[in-house]
Amino acid sequence: MLLCRAMLMVTRSLSMSPLALAWRHSGIFWAQTIGVIERHPVAVLVCAALPALLRGYALVRGNSVSRGRTASMDIVVTFWRVLLLGVAIWAACSGREWRALRAQVGTAAAWQLALGQVGTQFARHLRLTLWELLFFVLAFIVLHWALRWAVRAFGRKNEWLRESRHRVAMDSVLRNLVLAPLIVIYLVEMARPAFQ
Repeated sequence: MLLCRAMLMVTRSLSMSPLALAWRHSGIFWAQTIGVIERHPVAVLVCAALPALLRGYALVRGNSVSRGRTASMDIVVTFWRVLLLGVAIWAACSGREWRALRAQVGTAAAWQLALGQVGTQFARHLRLTLWELLFFVLAFIVLHWALRWAVRAFGRKNEWLRESRHRVAMDSVLRNLVLAPLIVIYLVEMARPAFQ
C-alpha cells in the first residue's frame, strides 16, 4: 500500500526538480524503513545484537583479547552482517516481491541481468540518486551524533561510563545495534525501485 502511494507521488511529481523529488523520496524511504522495523522487530534486533555485543566486548576488554580471538570475532561479525542484509531484504519485500526476487537471482545470468537493470535505473536518474545519497549520508551523520551525545549525557550520571574505554564501547554497541540495521534496511528500500 505504501509502495502504491509512493508510485502515485512519483507520477504526480515528474515535473519536480531532482532535489525536491529526492527529498520526497527520502521521506518515503524513512517511512518504509520504520515500517520494516515495526513488522519484524525481533529479526532485526537478533541480527544486530550479536555484532553489537561482540564489538562492545572487544572494546571493553581492550588489549587483553588475543589477535586470534579478535580475528574470529571479526569473522563472526562479518557473517552476521551478511545475515542482516538477507533479513533486511526479506523483511522489506512482500511475499510476491520475495518470490520474484528469488527467481530473478537464482542463476548467474540472472544476476548479470538484475545488476544491469539496477545500473540502468541509477544512470537514468543519476542526479536524483546523488541527492538521495546526500540526504542519506546527512541523516545518518545526524543520527550518529545524536547517539554519541546520548552516551555522553548518560555517562555524566553513570560512573561506569566515565571511563573513556567504556564510553567508546557503549558508543560502538549503539552504532551496531541502531545504525547498522537502519543503514542496511534504508539502502535496501532505496534500491528496491530499481528491482521492480
